[in-house]
Amino acid sequence: MKSQSLKVQQIEKSRTAILTGLANQMQREGIDVIALTAGEPDFPTPTHVKQAAIKAIEENFTHYTALEGIPELIDAIAEKFKSDNNLYFDRSQILVSCGAKQSIFNTLQALCNPGDEVIFQAPHWVTYPSMVKLVGATPRIIEANEETRFKVTAKQLRKAINTKTKVFLFNSPANPTGTVYSQGEIEELAEVVRQTGIYVISDEVYEKIIFNDVKHFSIGSIKQIKDQVITVNGVSKAYAMTGWRIGYLGATEEIVRAAAKVQGQVTSNPNSIAQRAAVTALNGSQDDVGIMVNEFRKRRDFVVEQLSKISGLEVVPPQGAFYVFPSVKVFVGNRVNGKLMRDEEDICRFLLENEHLVIVPGAPFGGKKHFRMSFACSMKELEEGMKRLRSGFKKIAEGY
Repeated sequence: MKSQSLKVQQIEKSRTAILTGLANQMQREGIDVIALTAGEPDFPTPTHVKQAAIKAIEENFTHYTALEGIPELIDAIAEKFKSDNNLYFDRSQILVSCGAKQSIFNTLQALCNPGDEVIFQAPHWVTYPSMVKLVGATPRIIEANEETRFKVTAKQLRKAINTKTKVFLFNSPANPTGTVYSQGEIEELAEVVRQTGIYVISDEVYEKIIFNDVKHFSIGSIKQIKDQVITVNGVSKAYAMTGWRIGYLGATEEIVRAAAKVQGQVTSNPNSIAQRAAVTALNGSQDDVGIMVNEFRKRRDFVVEQLSKISGLEVVPPQGAFYVFPSVKVFVGNRVNGKLMRDEEDICRFLLENEHLVIVPGAPFGGKKHFRMSFACSMKELEEGMKRLRSGFKKIAEGY
């Protein structure tokens, strides 16, 4: 039998999936497991959005649509880009896809050749390295840490760029850290982009989930580089529509045409019913978004307060998204019942096996000696989860 694709073989199996599998097995055995891993809001999709989908079904809007998306959704996206992000796109400059993930992948396929390099920072969303490898390009990672609130500087970006660099993959607000870049910081990065002529794929899917007085700023709104920027967003996070699978991008017509070629050979148009629902999400009342974000802020404050009480944990309070990314470096190397905690994965496994708590190791996110914890769950679950977290780290610290 012939071998499988070399590209696929170099993609690592998700360690998150392995832990989730263990947790699911424990739950099947009747064990009470708390999972603080969710990458999606725990809120229901707004009622008026669901009603729009029902109406679409009743009207038999259940067939193929235009590959790039239905005109009314493209118009809604164009208006959203203009009003929220100071971005101005014609219909021919917008492509609707099956989620923001597909929008990014379509764009990478459209832009990259074998040997090209794609720059992004660590910590990063787990999928970035795999997507880059699958299109035949090479990931080039810039390290960020707590000292800079997990942000990369213009100096770091400039140093990382070489003749092979094709794309800077930029994410703000960021998964897994909740980092939000300021306008000034983005303008400094943009100047490097202008001087070097590279593309930017700006992943802004957490744009609406942002706290306190922090403001989101779109790098594509900087006119000197607007034709170099592909802005990606979607309805999944802001409108609790993860399962509806609607993402979109705005870019030059040339890039949109190329990305559409890819999509046309892979999925064709996005779900027709979900597109109609997305129109209502973007054009309708935004009250549910505000309610959800306010609740996330309360949960963020609770989680950060609780984590700060665990001696040895270091946490940078997130400014957006719904994750925290604490450092466990103080605990790495401890022994518990003679078992060495070699890394954060051992710690996460210990917490699962002994406290029945699931959190995600940081290594797949490019953040060794960290873990990612989601607060996209009920306050009741968070309270119990933090209780188990405190208990687990007390045992690790004391080496019981």
